[in-house]
Amino acid sequence: MGEKMKRPVRERTPWVTPAFRQEGLRKLFHGLSAGYAVFYAAAGRERTLWVLGTAAAVGAIVEAVRLRNVVFNQWLIRQFGGIHREKEIDRPSGIFWTLLGCFLTALFVPDRDIVIAAMLFLTVGDGLAGLVGRTWGRLRVGTKSVEGSLACFLGSWAVGAAVLTPTLGRPEILVGALLVTTLEALSLPPDDNLTIPLFSGVALHFFRGMA
Repeated sequence: MGEKMKRPVRERTPWVTPAFRQEGLRKLFHGLSAGYAVFYAAAGRERTLWVLGTAAAVGAIVEAVRLRNVVFNQWLIRQFGGIHREKEIDRPSGIFWTLLGCFLTALFVPDRDIVIAAMLFLTVGDGLAGLVGRTWGRLRVGTKSVEGSLACFLGSWAVGAAVLTPTLGRPEILVGALLVTTLEALSLPPDDNLTIPLFSGVALHFFRGMA
């Protein structure tokens, strides 16, 4: 018998790098925060505050226990399949900061469209910044990349255009996109999952009031 025909080896898609897969899984999971915006739109402010406030309180308890119990901490880290950041091993996780950030945004910002936009800024703008920057970022400014910041700006612009309902002549969409891009690039403490929705939401609220 002749030699068996070998099946052609299927080449991997060049842009699907390990960094892309890991960051993609993280952002897919992290993108569930868009559910908070959907819930806010459907259930209203008061119910959202109760749900997110309760979830944030439970999350704070879990984080406190996790960070004081090595075995429990290691077990939780394993459950998330390696999509955590290294800093989250001994610091509160992005999940907790996202819950707290969205809760505080709903608490302090009375404008329905701005709250929804601020929550989606985190999902879309920050999500694209991490995915693009960690996968294809080449032009670096500090720890951030120009490519990631551009993706953040475009994603945030799209969110603002789809969600914000500014009066004619108010450049809130541009202001929102610039705010989110700046906040993502600065990575202000304690965590940008808190600062991006909260600061962008509060700033847009005051900008609308002054315009």
